[in-house]
Amino acid sequence: MFRPLILAALAVSLLANVWVLTRWTPPGASGTRAVSNPADHPAATPPTAPASQPPAPVRLGTQSMTPAEIATLRARLESLGLPPEIVRAVLAMTIHRSFQKRREALLRVPGPDEYWRNQGQRADPADQTALRELDREQRRVLRESSADFDFDDAAERRQFGGLPADKVTQLKRIFSDYSDLEEQLYADGSDRGSSENRNRAALLAKEKRADIERLLSPEELLNYDLRNHPAAHRLRGMIGQFAATEAEFVALFPSFRAALEAAGGNEPRTRTNIAEARRSREALDQQFDAELLRVLGSQRFAELKDANNHLLQETRAFTASLNLPPQATTEVIFVQQEFSPKLSALDRDRDLTANERDARAYALAKDARDRLMRVLGPENFEAYKRRGGAWLGSALNRAPPSTPAP
Repeated sequence: MFRPLILAALAVSLLANVWVLTRWTPPGASGTRAVSNPADHPAATPPTAPASQPPAPVRLGTQSMTPAEIATLRARLESLGLPPEIVRAVLAMTIHRSFQKRREALLRVPGPDEYWRNQGQRADPADQTALRELDREQRRVLRESSADFDFDDAAERRQFGGLPADKVTQLKRIFSDYSDLEEQLYADGSDRGSSENRNRAALLAKEKRADIERLLSPEELLNYDLRNHPAAHRLRGMIGQFAATEAEFVALFPSFRAALEAAGGNEPRTRTNIAEARRSREALDQQFDAELLRVLGSQRFAELKDANNHLLQETRAFTASLNLPPQATTEVIFVQQEFSPKLSALDRDRDLTANERDARAYALAKDARDRLMRVLGPENFEAYKRRGGAWLGSALNRAPPSTPAP
C-alpha cells in the first residue's frame, strides 16, 4: 500500500541529485574537460580541438523535455546502478515537472508570493482544449519513455498475470491510445447520451477489444479477461467478503460474462427510465444469484450470503457485546433473517400503492418488534435499532396516515 508513496518520495529526494548529475561534471574525470579560469594559468594554451565535450544539460521544470534529453537522463540514472523502479520514478517526476510550467501558464496560477489572488482560477474554453492536448502529450511522453507512476508490481501482476513484458507494454499503449480517442469524443462538450456519441463510443470499444484479441493468444486472452473483463469485476463484487476459491471463480466466470453481454453490459449505457433500469438490474441480479447457487451449491451459497450480509455481521457484533446466551443470539438473528427479506420484497412490489406498502411494512415491523422485545428487553431493543436494526427502525416509522373518523 505504501510502496508507491515511498518510491515517489525517493523520486522527489533524488531530483536534487539528478540536477547536480545533469549539470556538473567532476574536474579531471575520464572523457571530460575541467573548466577553469584562464587567468589562473597564464602559460596554458587551450587545445584547439578538445577530445570531447561535456554533455548538454538536461532542462528540469522549465519546458517539456525532448526525447534525447529523457534518454540522456535515463542513461545517467542507470549508470548509478539505481533500481529500475527508482529510475522510472525519477523520470516520471522530472517529466511531470517539465510539463507543469506549461500547465500553470494555461491555468494562470498565481505566484507563491501572490497570496491575495484566488488559486482556483478556471481556464477558459480555449485553454481547456490546450490543457487536454497537454495532458495527452504528457501521457504520450510517459508511455514512450516507459516512465509512469505504476510502481506497484503486485498491482500490475494482478492486472496482467504472467503476460510477457512486451505484450504488457503493447496493452498499455492500446489503453492509452483509446483513452485519447474516447476523450476526443466529448472534447467539444457534446452530449454523452446522444445516439451518435453512444454509437461512436460502442465502435471504439469494439475496435479496442479487437486490438486486444489480435495481440493475445486465446489462453492469454482468457487469463486477461479473468482479471479485467467487466463480468470479472461484477463477479468479484458479488463474491465480496466470501472466501471463494480460484476454481469457483473460473467456473462462474463464463456464465457471468454471457449474462452480462446478453444484457448489454459491455455497451455504453442508454437513457432509460428509473423503473426500467431497476427491473433490468434486479433481473440480472437474480440470474447471477441462480448461477452462484448452481456452481457453489446450497451450503457454499448460504455462506456467501452470510459473509456479505452487513446487517447480520453488525447484529452478531451487537449481541456479542451484550454477552447474551447463545439461544438469545440465535433468536435475534432468526427474526432478522425472517423479516428483513419480507420488507425488502414489499418495497419491490409495484402492484401495491405507497400507502398499502407502508401499512404492510408497519404490520410486519410490529410483529418483529414484539418478538425482539421479549428476547432483548426494552433498553437493549432500542440499542439494537441503532446497531444492526436499522431495517426495523425505518419500517416502524412507515405507518400510513390514519383514516379520519366519519
